[in-house]
Amino acid sequence: MIRSILFPTDFSAVANSAFPLAVAIAAQFEATVHSIHISDGGDPHITETSRYEFPGLPTGASSVRVVQTIIPKGESDPAQVIMRDAEARGCDLIVMASHGRSDVGQFFLGRSVAEQVARDSKIPAIIARLHGPRRTTRPIDRFQRIVYATDLAENSKQILPLAASIAKRTKAKLEALCVFNEGDEEPADGGQATLERFFAEAGASESFGKIRRLHGGVGEAVVEHAGRHKADLVAITTALCSSGKAGITDTAEFILRNAPCPVLCVQP
Repeated sequence: MIRSILFPTDFSAVANSAFPLAVAIAAQFEATVHSIHISDGGDPHITETSRYEFPGLPTGASSVRVVQTIIPKGESDPAQVIMRDAEARGCDLIVMASHGRSDVGQFFLGRSVAEQVARDSKIPAIIARLHGPRRTTRPIDRFQRIVYATDLAENSKQILPLAASIAKRTKAKLEALCVFNEGDEEPADGGQATLERFFAEAGASESFGKIRRLHGGVGEAVVEHAGRHKADLVAITTALCSSGKAGITDTAEFILRNAPCPVLCVQP
C-alpha cells in the first residue's frame, strides 16, 4: 500500500516533468504527494514566491492531495536530505527525475543524486530519466506493462510486493523476467517454483503467468527486452546479479541509466 510519495524537484522543467508520474500513482492509491524543494543559500530561485514554481496538478487529477515544502539543504548533500526527509514523513515511495539543473550550475537532481538515492535508499524509489539521448521514451503517467526482473536470489523478491501492488491498482500486466548471467546454473524448472513462491509471498499469485528468461549480458538484455515489449516500468533491486556482493551492481546501474522507461528499485 502506498499512502505517501516524496517528489523532489529543483523547479527545472526536467525535474518537474516527473511530477505526472508521482500524481498518477498517488491517484491510484489515494496517496499524498509531498513535493519538496531543497534550498541552498545561493540558489537564486528561492524567493517569497518559490512555491509557485512547483509543478501544478495535471488535468483530471484535482483530487490528489499535494503538500509543497521548501527545506534547507544545510551541510548534507541533496541525496541524504531526500532520503532523510522521506523517512521523516513516513513516505512509502520516492519518485524523481534523474536530471535537473546540473547543466546550468544549480546542481540538485543530476544523475549522481538520483543514482545515490536509488543506491542507498531503504524506501523504494522510481527513477525516470527525462533528459539526454537515453531518456525515457514511454509515457510516464500510465501503466500497461510492468517488468519484474529477478535472478531468483531471495533479496530480489523485496521489490515484488510494491510492483505487484502498482500493477493491481493500475490494471497493468506484471511480467516475470528471470535473468541468468554467464556461468549461472539455471534450475531444472527454469525458476518456476521459486517465482511461484515469490509471487505467493507478495500476495500476487493471480498475477503470476508465463516466465520469460534471459541469459548473459543481463543489463543489456533487460533494457532491450523492456524496449521491445514496450514496458512502462521495470522493477529491480539494486543487488540484481550481485552474487552475494554488497552495493549496487553493474547490472542494476546499467538498467537505471539505460532503461527506456522509469525504473522502480530498492536496496535490499
